[in-house]
Amino acid sequence: MKKIVLFMIVILSIISLNAVCHKIGEYVTPSANYITFVNNIAYLADLSSGLKILDISNPENPVLISSYNAFGGAYAICIENDIAYVAYGQSGIRIFDISNPQDVRLLGSYITPHNSDTYSLTINDNIAYLADGYYGFRIVNVSNPQNPVLISSYVPYSNNSEVHEVVVSNNIAYLAVNFSGLEMVDVSNPQNPTFLGYYYSPGCTSVCVVDNIAYIGDLLSGFKIIDVSDPQNPTLLSSYYANSSARFVTILNDIAYVANSANGLLIFDVSNPQNPTLLGFYDTAGTARFVAILNNIAYVLESGTGVIIIDISDLSNSALIGSYDTLYYASSFCISNNLAYIASGYSGLEIIDISDPQNPTLLGSIFTGNAVSVAVNNNIAYLLDVWHQSEGDGWHLRIINISNPQHPVLLSSYNGSGLAYSLSVINNIAYVTGNNLRLIDVSNPRNPTLIIEYYGFVTSIFVSNNFAYLIWDYNDFEIIDISNPQNPTLLGSYYIPGHIFHITVYDTIAYVAEWHGLKIIDVSNPHLPVLIDSINLRPWSKIERCFVCNEQLIISDTNWDELSFYDLSNPAAPEFIKRYSWNLITNDLLIEDGYLYTLNTYYGLNILDLNQVLDVEDSIQIPATIYNLRNYPNPFNPETTISFEISKPGDVILDVFNLKGQLIKRLINNQMTTGKHNVIWDGKDNNGKICSSGVYYYRIESNGITETKKMVLMK
Repeated sequence: MKKIVLFMIVILSIISLNAVCHKIGEYVTPSANYITFVNNIAYLADLSSGLKILDISNPENPVLISSYNAFGGAYAICIENDIAYVAYGQSGIRIFDISNPQDVRLLGSYITPHNSDTYSLTINDNIAYLADGYYGFRIVNVSNPQNPVLISSYVPYSNNSEVHEVVVSNNIAYLAVNFSGLEMVDVSNPQNPTFLGYYYSPGCTSVCVVDNIAYIGDLLSGFKIIDVSDPQNPTLLSSYYANSSARFVTILNDIAYVANSANGLLIFDVSNPQNPTLLGFYDTAGTARFVAILNNIAYVLESGTGVIIIDISDLSNSALIGSYDTLYYASSFCISNNLAYIASGYSGLEIIDISDPQNPTLLGSIFTGNAVSVAVNNNIAYLLDVWHQSEGDGWHLRIINISNPQHPVLLSSYNGSGLAYSLSVINNIAYVTGNNLRLIDVSNPRNPTLIIEYYGFVTSIFVSNNFAYLIWDYNDFEIIDISNPQNPTLLGSYYIPGHIFHITVYDTIAYVAEWHGLKIIDVSNPHLPVLIDSINLRPWSKIERCFVCNEQLIISDTNWDELSFYDLSNPAAPEFIKRYSWNLITNDLLIEDGYLYTLNTYYGLNILDLNQVLDVEDSIQIPATIYNLRNYPNPFNPETTISFEISKPGDVILDVFNLKGQLIKRLINNQMTTGKHNVIWDGKDNNGKICSSGVYYYRIESNGITETKKMVLMK
């Protein structure tokens, strides 16, 4: 995926990141090329396995009904009156009776001459118009599906060009001609198609026409909007280039949906075609080939997975407060004194003023190379940058004076060979992971010195007290005694089959991100780490990062673009709070002062209101201690004692709320005297019903002052 870079021929209104499309399902078939619908049935053309028919009545779980794979790969489908017309490349078209989707029957076929490639087709009044690659387009009578008959052929106006798609509107065929552009052909007499006009756009592969406006996808120059009211003189209205190719365009209710290659799905308001507005996007992992819309759901076909199913019903993201678009891939950051320090790929270190979260602003920067990891301590920033060259891999540890963040100054560098992935700095020692773990003395920032290399392929590390917790060779979780940095000693290990990426430790519990979930490991005895539980998220999850912030465990799923939040009142048994789904991969995050700061690869730094992310009302925010409010035991089952102190007599209200801020139980509502008080909550609501396991908040209010705490009911 590539950063969206805008080149505008007209003024293009942009609403940056204020739209949240989120993935709700997928169907794995990596060669999917085209999809269309009849009611809740999807008909899929697959380049490897032909025609597939899916039940999508539950879009979160599409189910294969049947398939037909007698003729190789299918390119496109058009459906009319229970008949499916399928383009099969060099095998021409096949015509199927789909009145019973579970029992598809072949009716007839048309084999194109010269082994030409039929890429797509459209049907209009029993006539099929075939996009036939280098052989132009063909017009075929399909009034008798069992015996389709060629009416005529048409060779594009430009030589050596390739027709990828054809649509017909008002007796005009619009041809998307690769290596040439958009070509208009009069087909009022199907036996004699006649050239009308042409618009040069040499990467054109897709066209959609609505009300004399043509919307084209161009592999070289992006998304274009063209006035074709006079087909002999088509005129460009506007254009959008996003640093990658627009492969397919479809229009629905003045909204354009663009399958934009490496940038995935782009959504535009085109009610004013001269000034389209970018409403939102969803960045797919693979190359987006095609998109179709049904019932506020976008079905995007991409090369990595197949069918990505995206909810586009609500494009608003009220949780997003501000964002900063880094110059390059943003991989790591830290926050100190209202400043965010970002390792930003080939732009090096970027220093962002976040004192106003709605308007994060670049304060200073220093170019170092391909920066991948950063740490900050006092007025020193430590930056890891790497390079990969034919003569070998290498890395630099850059030590930078940031006492004046507007003018950071490089103090020194330590150069190493081999691979390097991440950096941690604890007690004047820098830990650099890679094909070995390097410990570097940085007590003198002008003269960093290697202490030792600990041999082994280390991909992630967490340092706490005198222990280093690390992932070795993607399978082993190891605990190293680093009390003597010159002689790190292996204490214990735990083998995890599969692929593990990242580790963080809280209290005496290690959380290890592995491919499809999270392992919870008790490290209270470092000589004998013990697996105590696992968290499994969705099917096909890809868990690459996990974080602990504000007594919450946050898991980043890079396949579903989701953050899952867990309460850590009991670190050994994280309690699920909320799943936040959006349109970006999160590769680093921090929580500060009620804000969630996320780093999202090519989309820089984004700042969200944590309460809105978690759907927690303002009344549930936890202020500083006033009443010495607490409960014991916590977690509890079946009851807990809540204690508090009041400094002067008055009316007291003590309530219990759930995570949504809904009142569960009122425990006290009367006058009380000065001093200490206790009340027991038996885990039941106001109706006497036993509450489910989970996280609850209890809040006391007296004399206009409130205090809130958190407790966990476990069963």
